Amino acid sequence: MAAPADTAPGSQEEAKTEPINDAELALEGINMLLNNGFRESDELFRTYRNHSPLMSFGASFVSFLNAMMTFEEEKMHMASEDLKATEKLCEAENAGVLKTLKNKIKRSVSHLHACGRIQRAVRLSRVACCSGGQGDAHRSGAAALDRLQRQIIIADCQVYLAVLSFIKQELSSYIKGGWTLRKAWKMYNKCYSDITHLQEGSRIRASRAAVSSRSPSPGRSPSQKADPVSPEALDRLKGSVSFGYGLFHLCISMVPPHLLKIVNLLGFPGDRLQGLSALTCASESKDMKAPLAT
Repeated sequence: MAAPADTAPGSQEEAKTEPINDAELALEGINMLLNNGFRESDELFRTYRNHSPLMSFGASFVSFLNAMMTFEEEKMHMASEDLKATEKLCEAENAGVLKTLKNKIKRSVSHLHACGRIQRAVRLSRVACCSGGQGDAHRSGAAALDRLQRQIIIADCQVYLAVLSFIKQELSSYIKGGWTLRKAWKMYNKCYSDITHLQEGSRIRASRAAVSSRSPSPGRSPSQKADPVSPEALDRLKGSVSFGYGLFHLCISMVPPHLLKIVNLLGFPGDRLQGLSALTCASESKDMKAPLAT
């Protein structure tokens, strides 16, 4: 009778180490939160906080909401620390990726200069890109999506940190919060533009693949290369960035007209229709913030 009890902990550990879909899990946590499951949502995000930046942001978001509902100094400080920790996590990963790429480029350039084969290497790289390299394309596509995800999370954290600064009602806090909002808006705008371009490129590749499959050239089989960037992942990221992007446009469009010009001069646009359109896009996505945009 003791054997099942001995194997139970091992099976639990194996279950914990199984890969999970952090996007679906984060969405489930937000739905719990909105259905009076605040404690369950907090436990879920805290359990998987170190699993991915997205789950770390979910835990920080729950902490932020808790601080906003209670206005307790201790909880507001805790929320600020959680948001800063999530922001540092994303920035550290981005810095690590950039450093790795720079080191690889430096080593490649120095080697090519030493060998005197720069032109030959360029020709070979072009041939490799045209003839194969599907695995590298998928890895680069996944890296691009991960970078965009981290930048969106950083922008979200900056918005909530700015809100916590405004609550202090001090002149220095207002200045700091405004500067933080400015940085967040720039990041939202850039990510929104990058994701839109990636979606357009994905649609063009899909249409070309459909045409080539209908009319393959004689003696050649139609190309079966998969899109290195998943359209589903792009749609989710578009919904993720559209939440913050739309809120900026909508909130600034509600500023009184005599102050709106000053706000626009500071670099904050305010298009109500564009904001509503972005929030609609966010609500129809599968991102964790979709329930908040409805």
